[in-house]
Amino acid sequence: MFISYEEEIALVRGILTASDFPEEDAGIIAKVIAHSDFTGVYSHGLSRLTRYLRQIKAGSLNNRPNFQKILDKQAVMVFDCDNGSGIVSVNKAYDEALLKAKEYGIAMASGVHNANIGCGSYYGWRAAADDMVALVCCNTYAFTSPFGGADRLIGTNPIILGVPAGEEYPIVMDISTTCVAMGKIQACEREGQAIPAEWAKDYDGAPTTDPSKAFSLSPIAGHKGYGLAVMVDVLSTMFSGACFGTDLGLFSKLEKENTGFCIILIDPRKFMPIEEFKARVDRYVRMMKDGRKAPGVQEIFLPGEIEYRKFEEVKKSGFSVSEALAKELTELSVSLGVVDNGIDFKGLVDHFNR
Repeated sequence: MFISYEEEIALVRGILTASDFPEEDAGIIAKVIAHSDFTGVYSHGLSRLTRYLRQIKAGSLNNRPNFQKILDKQAVMVFDCDNGSGIVSVNKAYDEALLKAKEYGIAMASGVHNANIGCGSYYGWRAAADDMVALVCCNTYAFTSPFGGADRLIGTNPIILGVPAGEEYPIVMDISTTCVAMGKIQACEREGQAIPAEWAKDYDGAPTTDPSKAFSLSPIAGHKGYGLAVMVDVLSTMFSGACFGTDLGLFSKLEKENTGFCIILIDPRKFMPIEEFKARVDRYVRMMKDGRKAPGVQEIFLPGEIEYRKFEEVKKSGFSVSEALAKELTELSVSLGVVDNGIDFKGLVDHFNR
């Protein structure tokens, strides 16, 4: 079934509001989830919403957290997120970091007792729209091992960078430090699909194509990806006091994540007029795209460009929700008392789009 961008936002907002989330928080989460699906990052869209709903049922995701600032010193801040939605926490921390960056030229916000922050590119897009350069990263549930180790001690630890442009698409990089996000493994398991052998290893450290046996995700670029993941841990936890390694909650038991995050915003206006900065970015983009192409390559893309185009394309066609995902989301909504038993996915969508 295809649903529109507006239908997905209304659906997610409705389910979360009915699950006792404040309407404002539900709206923030809905925007990020829809952004994920409509940019082609299905692991953090409606697919990830099913995980959030399970966390709500287990009591490990606080739907009414006491989000508060626990440190505020000039251009640096730390927030206690009270194990609420990481999407909401990072957006609220971003709001305050934006004001600081405009004042000081640079600002950093970190968080403790946080949870999954959703689709990372959303924050890169947001920064670019605000004419800011951004670095956002966070640690996650432990899904991978140190290079040469066997225990799961490190997360997928994404790194997001956003740079505003003028006439060109902004440059937005959103990568996990593992070959894939755990959400993609879960999606393959839900759909009954095998995974590439390079994505993950089983409990004994051997490559596996069975998503149900994926124990440790493989880092990008071997020891280099491991090194990046370690530095994300440092930025996300050491300043805030957030948990890491064996102190984190367990994904398999739906425990509280207790993760951290780091947001760094830089205001280009402190260096030069913003129009000049964005014109320089445009020139850089065109220089890369106009370079000689390798055999068989029709176009060179900058980081994030494909996602911007995908968003424009899928907003026209609508997002296709698989039968398995539709069934799971509907069953979870019924179990939470959001809608009555016997409803199908179309009825669920229609229920919140009247």
